[in-house]
Amino acid sequence: MNVYSKSITMPRTPKYDIFLDGSCSFCRWSRTQIEPYDSDGKVQFLDYNDPSVAAQAPFPRAELDREMHMRTPEGKWLRGFEAWLALLRVLPKLAWLGRIASVPPLRWFGPPLYAFIARHRYSLPGAPTRCDTDTCAPPSPRPQ
Repeated sequence: MNVYSKSITMPRTPKYDIFLDGSCSFCRWSRTQIEPYDSDGKVQFLDYNDPSVAAQAPFPRAELDREMHMRTPEGKWLRGFEAWLALLRVLPKLAWLGRIASVPPLRWFGPPLYAFIARHRYSLPGAPTRCDTDTCAPPSPRPQ
């Protein structure tokens, strides 16, 4: 029988941090749709309504409200459609979709599709209704 006197620390799985509005019903619903696919535990959802979480993001609140933001384990920031592509590629059962959506012509339709979904998020089939405390704003065009 082997007995180890030192504790062994397992390496932590690098996390992809998703910054979301915890008071937004659509954001919370999206999280419940994504979490079952995160079998490797690589995704971490952070509510930027918490000041300590908001302080981690180099973006103003209005920009965080406009579209999804992701911080990769390497510290790179992605937002909107780019963040969704990265998220899909991290989820084992959806990685194929992330790869397909990354190549033209699907790649070209991604940002406008993301903006459309964001604008109409409460009228999509199966999506939650808007709630009184909802603070997420649909994305407005990004300055070029």
